[in-house]
Parts: sequence; structure tokens; C-alpha cells
Amino acid sequence: MRRLNSAIALVVTLAVSTTAYAQKTDEARSRFGRGVELFKDGDYRAALIEFKRAYELAPNYKVLYNLGQTSLELQDYASALKTFEQYLREGGKDVSSKRRAEVEAELGKLRTRVAKITVEANVEGAEVTIDDIVVGKTPLTEPLTVSAGRRKISVSKSGLTTATRTIDIAGGDNQKVPLELVDPQAAVVTTTNPSTDNPDVVRAPTQGPLTVFEPVKTKNMTPVWIGVGITGGLAVGTIVFGIVAISAKSTFDTRVGELGQSAQSIDDARSRTRTFALVTDIFGGATIIAAGVTLALALTRPTRIKEAFVRPYFSPFGGGVAGAF
Repeated sequence: MRRLNSAIALVVTLAVSTTAYAQKTDEARSRFGRGVELFKDGDYRAALIEFKRAYELAPNYKVLYNLGQTSLELQDYASALKTFEQYLREGGKDVSSKRRAEVEAELGKLRTRVAKITVEANVEGAEVTIDDIVVGKTPLTEPLTVSAGRRKISVSKSGLTTATRTIDIAGGDNQKVPLELVDPQAAVVTTTNPSTDNPDVVRAPTQGPLTVFEPVKTKNMTPVWIGVGITGGLAVGTIVFGIVAISAKSTFDTRVGELGQSAQSIDDARSRTRTFALVTDIFGGATIIAAGVTLALALTRPTRIKEAFVRPYFSPFGGGVAGAF
């Protein structure tokens, strides 16, 4: 009877396991098909997620080929390299010679587009991220393979300040990236108290924590003052040539009203009047333009930012603050 009950329990367990496996396989097949559609539509990031989920539900080396192709389209060369290598490793003899040659040729290109970085940190158990993606914890057992280009490396641990560094790395490089995490609660300065029995020993001043104020914003007035000078010079020129033009006009009017003036004399006076009037107009227009540019500079002049900080200190002779502005 016990054997019969055990056999029944085993059959039920196998049936449940088979049903669960079948459900996972169906979901994996559905997600794979969805990934193919997204890939064809050019939505490579969504396709990558669907392919990954399909592989997690029902691991099949054939899905790795699609994952590698999708990573390649996203220019994630490091991920494509790793996935194609896994595809050949898991597929083994089942991968056709034609497909193997194709993948190996692609791997040759990818190896020129990746680099190695060795992340070094001053604490153990810190989380390491590359471009905000977690890749492990310190100490790392081997260098990390990354795509060539600009990469952001961060190391973080609870209670310590996060250390971040951005580097530009070329294909084939092998670079070390040292990062240091700091305890924000650590004392700024530590001093040793000398014996109070010796009055000749002067205790070193102790410093309090650094206090940083809001940045002081100052306006760069140099372009504005240059504009004011140019505008003023042009305005003076306008006034001078205006006076000369008025004088020339008066001379012209006089010659026109006098008897015995030759035609040449009148024409000369008219030409002189027109010339000085034109010059006056030019200087006046330039003055208006310069004034407008100067006003624009005054309203949009760049801002220079200076940081201000103070630090209190204490000594046997008193105390105070020191800083810079």
C-alpha cells in the first residue's frame, strides 16, 4: 500500500512538473516570437529584453544567436562578444559549419572593438557598475570586458561616498581604474594633546568642519564697458559731423541767395553738404547699432562663479574663522 501511494505521489509530481515546464516553454516560444517582431521593427532594446526572458524560461543555445545579433545592433560590442562565444560553446557540434564560420568572423571584428579594465577599490564588498549596470563586487577576480568608447565606472557601498570615474578607452586597451571610497563621518583633522605639565608646549590649532556657502555670482562687465566706449565714440562723431553738415548747408544756402555766384561754386557747396550729411547719417546709424549691442551685452553678459568657504579654528590663544571668497 505504501509503495502504491508513493508511486501515485511520484506520478502526480511528474505531471505537475511536466505541466509547469510546458507552460514555461510556451511562454518562452511566445516571447521569442515577440522578440523577432521587435527586431524586425528596429526596436532592438525591447527585442533584447524579450530574447533574454525567453532564454531564462527555456535555455536554448539558438536564442543566444539572436541575443548576440541584437547586442550588435545596439553597438554593445562587449555583450555581443560574450553572447556569441557562449552560443558556440553551448551549441557545440550542433552549430553548422557555415554558421560557425560566420560567427567566428564576427567575433574577430568584435575583439578589436572591446577593451579590458581592472577596477581597483580600497574596500571589499563594494558594488561595481559600468554605465549604471551592476557587474560585480570588489575585489573582482578578473578584468572586465567593455565596449570601446566612453565608459562610466562607479563603486559604491552603504555608509561610504560613491566613487565614480569616466574614461575614454580604445579597442584593445587594458587599463587600470583605481577608485577610493571615503567615510563622510571621518574626522577632518586629528591632533595629539601634549602634556599639560609642560607650559612651553603649544597645542596645534584644531580645525572645524569646512562650511561651503552658496557660490557667489558676479557679472563680467568688460564687454559692456567696451560697448559703452564704442557707442560714446560714435555718438561724438555723429555730433561733430552733424555740426559740419549744418555749417555746409548754411554755406550752400548763402551761395544760392547771393548774386554773382558761379554754378561750380554752388555745386561744390551742394556736394559738400550732401557728403557731410551722409557721413552724419552713417555715424548716427552706427551709434544706434552699437547702443543696441551694448544693451544686449548688459542683459546677457556671462556670469562668473566663485565659491566661498570658511573653516573655524581653535587654539590656546583664541579662535576664529579662515576661508576664501
